[in-house]
Amino acid sequence: MDFDTPGFSLISTFRLDGQGTTTSGATLATFVILLLVFVVSFAIGRRPKGRPFSRPWLKEWLAAALPRITIAALLALGFYLVSSIISDPQAGVRAACSSPLKPITSQPVTSERVDKAAEGMKQLSVAAGAGDAALATRLFVGSDTHSLTHDIDGRLRQADPELAKQLCMSVVTIENQLTGKIDPGTVKRAADTAAGLLEQAAAEPGVLQK
Repeated sequence: MDFDTPGFSLISTFRLDGQGTTTSGATLATFVILLLVFVVSFAIGRRPKGRPFSRPWLKEWLAAALPRITIAALLALGFYLVSSIISDPQAGVRAACSSPLKPITSQPVTSERVDKAAEGMKQLSVAAGAGDAALATRLFVGSDTHSLTHDIDGRLRQADPELAKQLCMSVVTIENQLTGKIDPGTVKRAADTAAGLLEQAAAEPGVLQK
């Protein structure tokens, strides 16, 4: 394909650093699709009879246009919704972290557990960086590294809601990765972030239990 063709240039404007469509790009694409469907439907459909722009002509035009506009609008809306989801892959993660994660155990949130969890995240980062998906999964799934991040969430939200949400998003990102197709770079970044946030969380008043 010729990258200088108008079609490719238009499509390329919907991309941002290879990460999917931008919101403005999705909006523009939605408008273009709506317009094209509308125009094409009239090009191949039955044209109004009578003198153009007369009252009977306009009534017939409107009667024919309404179902076409509805279909075009539904197609454009569907594209916009899909594009919006693709353009913001973290939307689902943020939604999952809008409320505290459910505790996995009833164990107290102690300094020792937090320290071990932070160290576990660092080990997870190393495993992901080495491309060892099996080891990364073993280090996280079923471990207290994972359990602690859930157990601490409610207490941390009371002390520092923003810090708690950041930790939650890192944890949910790791969970999503390890239960699907793993991107080692994403797991490594999330684990590194989680390790640092756990260390910060340990210093928050009222978070730790003795």
